[in-house]
Amino acid sequence: MSASSEMQTLYRYLLTIIRIFNSDVPGLASRNRYCRKTLSSTRAKAAVPRLSSGRMMALLLTVAGYLAISVAFPCRVSAAGGLEKPGLPSIGSGLYELYIFTDYFCGPCQALEEELDSTLQELIKRNAVKIHFVDLPIHRETVLFNRYFLYAACASGSSRNVLRARRELFSLAEHQDTVDEQKIVRRFEQRNIPFKVYDLKPVYPEFNRIIRQFNVHSTPTCVIKFNPADIRSYSGVSRIRQGMAVLLAATAASK
Repeated sequence: MSASSEMQTLYRYLLTIIRIFNSDVPGLASRNRYCRKTLSSTRAKAAVPRLSSGRMMALLLTVAGYLAISVAFPCRVSAAGGLEKPGLPSIGSGLYELYIFTDYFCGPCQALEEELDSTLQELIKRNAVKIHFVDLPIHRETVLFNRYFLYAACASGSSRNVLRARRELFSLAEHQDTVDEQKIVRRFEQRNIPFKVYDLKPVYPEFNRIIRQFNVHSTPTCVIKFNPADIRSYSGVSRIRQGMAVLLAATAASK
């Protein structure tokens, strides 16, 4: 992140804090568990309030904490393929795009996963579809699993390793009653799945944007973008099977 961007971020952050101190009950809005809580818009100008010594100390500590986090975790993501920007985990290439919305602890997602995995491998071979993965944190544990999927996608240089990481996480979610971080790390190490720990803060806004763009509320859901004017959404196991059949037929015709 550039110095200018850092200053703009800090400025917005300070305005947020000022509004908090100016308002007794600030309005909060949250669309899903990935979304950051943001202050509701207001027409009133932000003015520096007269703060008590206690509030002034809290304000200074908050700003100091922000600066410390900014230094420790620079907002830059090295995605798979060497891209220096936040983004969705993606594999494959081609004219079509496929967005897969799942939750590792969703029963229908687990039932569909093996079948979907073989379809994705076939689509990658045809080199006609770019595939994006978006985890919806419907279950509490999914946040941890999504974190390690992103770590693996960042470190992996191949579609094969990204799919392997996905399979292992689904397996853990399906067969373990309780899964902690160490179990995920051990499984990745045992299966020789590379992963790279990095700052995920810039990635989540992109997740939120895609979820809102396609108006996704449930898992499993797949969205196929044949072109900007032809975008089709499929929810549920049976409808996703139909969608995958349509996509396979379209990619076979385009070979």
